[in-house]
Amino acid sequence: MKDPFEHRKYHALYFILGFLISVVIVTLMGCSQGTSDSGVEVERPIYEPIEPTDPPGCWFLDNDERCEVDEPVIICCMALTPSCEACQDGVTTDEWLEYTCGADAIDAEYYGWNEELNEPIWLCQAQGIPSWYKE
Repeated sequence: MKDPFEHRKYHALYFILGFLISVVIVTLMGCSQGTSDSGVEVERPIYEPIEPTDPPGCWFLDNDERCEVDEPVIICCMALTPSCEACQDGVTTDEWLEYTCGADAIDAEYYGWNEELNEPIWLCQAQGIPSWYKE
């Protein structure tokens, strides 16, 4: 019967042979450890920071002038959440909820997109028990 582990006796030989080949290649390529601690000085470009303008929409790469705006610019998020939608409409979140969902609305979630009307569909959460009701 043939020994199933007979081929393993050559593993050490292959390892030693590979190590010797790598030593020969490294010496032929001329790789050597550096002899000094000084490096080559490289000239790097100096980038000057550009100060942002107010409002940020007026800033361009070649524009050094500031824009003059009478009223401050309000930057709103673009997410489909009640707070972002209220900011985009210029109202408070409570006013937006009342306009979108009704007087008893306490929150709303994005539910999907109405392709025909090209507007979001909101899933409104309303107060189930009136606030004036007490046991």
